[in-house]
Amino acid sequence: MSIFRVENASFARFKRVLFKELSFELEKGEILAILGQNGVGKTTLLQCLMGLLNLQEGKVFIKDKDISTYRSKELFSILSYVAQAKNHSIGLSALDMVLLGLNTQISTLPKKAHIQKARAMLENLGFLHLENRACDSLSGGELQMVVFARALINEPQIIILDEPESNLDFKNQLCIIENLNKLKAMGKTIIFNTHYPQNAKVLADKVLILEKHEHHIGDNTLINKKQLAQSFEVKEQFFDYLLL
Repeated sequence: MSIFRVENASFARFKRVLFKELSFELEKGEILAILGQNGVGKTTLLQCLMGLLNLQEGKVFIKDKDISTYRSKELFSILSYVAQAKNHSIGLSALDMVLLGLNTQISTLPKKAHIQKARAMLENLGFLHLENRACDSLSGGELQMVVFARALINEPQIIILDEPESNLDFKNQLCIIENLNKLKAMGKTIIFNTHYPQNAKVLADKVLILEKHEHHIGDNTLINKKQLAQSFEVKEQFFDYLLL
């Protein structure tokens, strides 16, 4: 039984079709990578997959249940979202930010066990030294890792990430890749969009490439020079420089 299923999903904005009749399903422990040029609708698709935007046609199912029938608290105990890190967190420490990921479990003030769990999550990612730093003093890459920790602390079954490598240096991109592989081994189902086809090829079981008027979905062999050249409207030889 698939844990995540999309059936004939279509969405348009300002009379422009972003995707049409999109269908796929993911089993427990599978990773889907989404690629495409800026503006083709990758982030919009993620928002539709979480029920934050309503599809014009089609449905999204989690555990064979229509996502629109979930209550918010129930849905976000199963699913976590890692947005592109933007600093709107004045006054919060990194530890506070991670604790926000437990908001479905914390009714008033966090207990000692919650704080220990948040510290352990930061430590596992190698960022415990940031726990008392104000979020608005962190670099973009540091904040991205804190937001990643916030998404993982609730132990979700499904993780959706919007460009998780954004703002990260090479070392921390490798950290993200390593942790996504660990989550996959733990049976987590992961959907992420990216501008790095080489990362997608390393991680993904399935690949979705969005274009302006169509889409392509398949396994990670879809990440090849010919397909990328077509989808990104560049010469095929440009991809000789990538480790594909």
